[in-house]
Amino acid sequence: MQIHRVTPDEWRLWRDVRLEALASDPAEFGSVLAREQAYGEDLWRDRVEDGLKVVALDPGPVALVAATGKPEGLYLYSMWVRDSHRGRGIGEALVGTVLAWAAEEGWRIVRLRVWEDNLPARRLYRKLGFVEAEEPEHMEFQVS
Repeated sequence: MQIHRVTPDEWRLWRDVRLEALASDPAEFGSVLAREQAYGEDLWRDRVEDGLKVVALDPGPVALVAATGKPEGLYLYSMWVRDSHRGRGIGEALVGTVLAWAAEEGWRIVRLRVWEDNLPARRLYRKLGFVEAEEPEHMEFQVS
């Protein structure tokens, strides 16, 4: 498995794995497949340029995660691993990549939203040092 940072010229790679994630687990995201299927190249390129976009390759894309700056800190979102690749440490590697990038870029806090009933994701985030935030269904990590 390889962790790969997506560049704007690789917008198709990001689009394809993002659309797979939306089709596979539609209830886990703040968007819907039909909306994002209608996006054109310019919008996909803009989305890749904003913040950090990372995919796991084995050998093709099997997972993704993104992060973008917000006033309250770096926001980790769109975390997804294909069913066939869950339980192999890919999620941990992806989140670790975001946390390392956050430290390099000078972010002090990383926040994310995770549904209360998504126990596997909550276990992963706790294992990596995230704690419950004041806002419901949010967790945060203090970057050192």
